Amino acid sequence: MKNQKLLKFSSPMGKQEKDSSGSPVGVVRMNVTESYSDVCELLQNFINNSDQESWNNIKAKIDYTYKYLDYALSPLDQTVFLIHQIKEKLEKGQKLLFKPNLVAPVCIDPETHGPALGSNACTDWTFIAALMRWFHDKGGISYYEMSIGEAGTTMTSAASLLSKINPEKKQITPEAVLEGKCGDFYGGWGFYFVRKYLAESLTEGEGDNPFMGYEESINGTYIPPGLVSDKLMVYDLNRIYDDPSKGRECEIPDGVNYKSIVLHKVITGGDLDDPEDRNAYPGSVLINVPKFKIHVIALFTNVIKNLGIGLYPMQYASKGDYKWEYGGPHDTTIVGMKSGIPHQVWVPEIDRETSLPKKNAEGNYILKKTGGIVASMIDIIKAVDNLGILMIHIVDGIEAINIIHDGAGLKTPEGMVFAGLDPVATDLLCARYMFSNVPLKESLEVKLEGGTAGGFPQKVPIPIKDGNNIISTIGYDCPLARDITFESAEKRGLGQTSYHVIGYDILTDSPMVSLKGHLGSVKNDTFSDVITTTLYYDIFKVPWDLQRTSLNYLAAVDELEGTKLKEEILQYYDENDDGVISYNEFGKRGSATVSMHFTGDFVSLNGKEELGYLKGYFKLMSTIYRYRDKQNNLDNHDIMAERYLVTACNTAFAISQAPTDIPDPFVPGLTCGNGKWPSIQFVRFFQTGSSIFGPTFPNSITFPGFYSNALFYADLTQNAGKYAGKLRSHPDLQAVSRYISDVGRNKIDPLDFVIYVPAGFDTLSGAKIPNIEVTDAPSKIFTASFQNGKEIWS
Repeated sequence: MKNQKLLKFSSPMGKQEKDSSGSPVGVVRMNVTESYSDVCELLQNFINNSDQESWNNIKAKIDYTYKYLDYALSPLDQTVFLIHQIKEKLEKGQKLLFKPNLVAPVCIDPETHGPALGSNACTDWTFIAALMRWFHDKGGISYYEMSIGEAGTTMTSAASLLSKINPEKKQITPEAVLEGKCGDFYGGWGFYFVRKYLAESLTEGEGDNPFMGYEESINGTYIPPGLVSDKLMVYDLNRIYDDPSKGRECEIPDGVNYKSIVLHKVITGGDLDDPEDRNAYPGSVLINVPKFKIHVIALFTNVIKNLGIGLYPMQYASKGDYKWEYGGPHDTTIVGMKSGIPHQVWVPEIDRETSLPKKNAEGNYILKKTGGIVASMIDIIKAVDNLGILMIHIVDGIEAINIIHDGAGLKTPEGMVFAGLDPVATDLLCARYMFSNVPLKESLEVKLEGGTAGGFPQKVPIPIKDGNNIISTIGYDCPLARDITFESAEKRGLGQTSYHVIGYDILTDSPMVSLKGHLGSVKNDTFSDVITTTLYYDIFKVPWDLQRTSLNYLAAVDELEGTKLKEEILQYYDENDDGVISYNEFGKRGSATVSMHFTGDFVSLNGKEELGYLKGYFKLMSTIYRYRDKQNNLDNHDIMAERYLVTACNTAFAISQAPTDIPDPFVPGLTCGNGKWPSIQFVRFFQTGSSIFGPTFPNSITFPGFYSNALFYADLTQNAGKYAGKLRSHPDLQAVSRYISDVGRNKIDPLDFVIYVPAGFDTLSGAKIPNIEVTDAPSKIFTASFQNGKEIWS
C-alpha cells in the first residue's frame, strides 16, 4: 500500500491538512478502460464464438479491478479492522451475503448474448468477481462462506419471460436469471461467469470450488445458509410466500412508515429463541454493493437506497392470496414493482384492479401522509442494524449511470470505488461527487439563496429570455441542499455526515484525501480536485435535479407566451410554499405512487406474455396520457396532470441541446436548439408526437412508440413477423417505413389494427399514415384495436 501518513499541502484555502475526523471512507480511482469497460462485447464473442482470447481479456480486466480494489479496502481494514470484524461473525456460522443492485437483471441479451438494457443499470458482475476474490485472497475467507442475494424489482418477471423464450423449454428460476446461464441458454446477469473467473483464479491445492451451488440455482433448490457447508449459493430474497418460515418480522421501535418489516432470514438470521431456526439461519455479514447512479425519485440510488428499497421482499403477503405487502400488482406471482412501499409523502389509496387512485364521496383522492421514501429507506436499514448485522458498503462507481436508472441510461466513465462501514458518510461522499461538478476554489465563491450544502454547488445551464428567444447561460444550483436523506439518517443513528477519505488515485499515482469534505488527491504537496465533469440528472425528475434550470425555463416561457407555468408547477409540488421543491415534495395527490403502480403492471405483463413488452409499453404510456386530462378517459381522472410539466422540462432541455437551429413552429421568430429553448406549444406537440411515433419524431417513425408497438404486435400475430423480425430485443428499425411504403404502393393490404390519436397526428410530413384514426372520444383516444375489435389496448 502507498504511504497514507498525515499530509500538509497547498490548496485554494491555503496550507491545509487532510480531513482526519469522522468515519473513514476508502476511495480508489481506476482506469475505466483497464477495468470492466467493453466486457459485454468480449463476453458476447466468447459465448457465440468460443473465443478464448476474449475470455482472457475479461479475466485481465477483472484482475486489474481486483488489484486496485486493495487501495480502497486495505486502508479501511487497517483503520477499522475490517477482516477481523468479519471473521468474528464467521466464527458464529454467519456468511458473507453480497447484495448487488440488480434492478433489471437481464444484462446478457438472451438472443444476441450482447449487452442488454440491464447492463446499463446493474452492479457489474465483473466487479462482484473482483470483490469476492479480494475477500477470499486478502481475507482468507472461503467461497463456501460467501453467498449472493437480491430482491430486485424485475427478477420475477425476467424469470418468467426467459422461461417462455428459452428454446430448451426449461424453466428459468430467478436464481438462474442471476446466473445468466442455464444449460446452453444464456440470458440474465452473469454470476455463472463470476464462478468461472473465481475457479480459474484459485491456486493449486485450494479446496473450495466456486461452481458448487450452480446446480441449485438452475434447479431452484433452496437450502438455508446454515445448512450449506460446501456451496456458493444464490438467494432470491423476494420469495417468501412459498414458505413463510423464510421470513422474519423485525421490529423498528422508532419506525416512521413501518414499526416492523418482514425480511428474508438469509439476511436477518433466524429466531434467537429457536435453536433449530437459528442453526438454519445463522445471520449474515451484509456486503452492500450498489451501482452508482441517478434515480427517478430519490436524490440518487447508492448505499442507502440499495438497502433501503432493495431489501424489501416483493413476494411476502401477510394476508395470503398474493396480496403483497410491499409489491404489486396483486393476485399474481409475477410482481412488477415495489409499489406498496411509500415512495412519496402523500400516498393515495389504490384500486388494485385498475391501479387508479380511489376517490371519496366528494370526488377527492383518498390520501395518507407518510414519511416518504426517506423514511421507507431508513426504516428498513434500522431493522437490519437493530439486529447487530455487520454491514460493509462498497460502491461500483467505475461506470456510473446517468439520465435513466433502470436500463436505458448512459454509462459514464468515472473509475471510482467508495467503501465504508458507515452508510451515511459513504453515501454522502458519493452524493457530493455526483452532484457537484465544481472545483473547490470555484465553489468557495458560489453564493446561492438556498445554500450550497456546505460548499458543493453544481454548474448548470440557466435559461433566460433574450429578445424573442430563450437562451442558455451558465449558473449554479445545488441539489444536495434540497435533500434530507443524510440529515435524517444521521438523526436516526445510522451513521454520521462527518468523514475522512483514505485511498489512492491510480490515474495520478497519488494519495486520495478529503479537504473539508471535498475529494481530491495530493501530489508534490498540492491538493488537486477529483470531481466529475458530468452533469448528472434523471430525465423523469428534471425539476428536482435541475431545479434552477427548470424554473428559469418556465419563467422565461411565462414572460414570452403569457402563461403561468412556473406558478403552476410550484402549486403542484411546493408543499410548504417556500419557492423550493425539495426531494421530499412530490405533490399532494400521489401521482408518483400511481405511476409506480402503472409501471408495475407493465413489468408484470412483460413477464406474463411473450409479447408483453409491446403491449405493456403501449398500455403504460397510453395510461399516462389518458389520465392526464379528464376529457381523455371515462373515469374522470386527471391524476397525471401534474406530471406533464415535469416531463415538459426534460423535453425542453433535450430540444435545447439539439446540434442545429430549429425554427419553432408555434412562436414566430423563436428558434430552438444549439442552447436555445422551445416554446411550451412545441414541447407539447413534440411530447405527443414522439409518444405516438417514437423518439425520432418528427423526422421518422421508429421503435418504441404507440404506432411501432402496435404494428409489430399485429405483424407478429397476423403476419408471421415479416416486418418486426425475429429478434425481440433488436427490431428492424426500418421496418415501419417499409410497412408504410408497402401499404402506400398497394403491395400489401394494411394489417388489422387501428390506433386512435388526437387531431393533427394522423399524418407525418404531410403524408397520411395507415392504421391511424383521429378521435376525441374519451373511450378511444390513445387506445389500439386489433382484428376488428377482438383485442383492445387501453
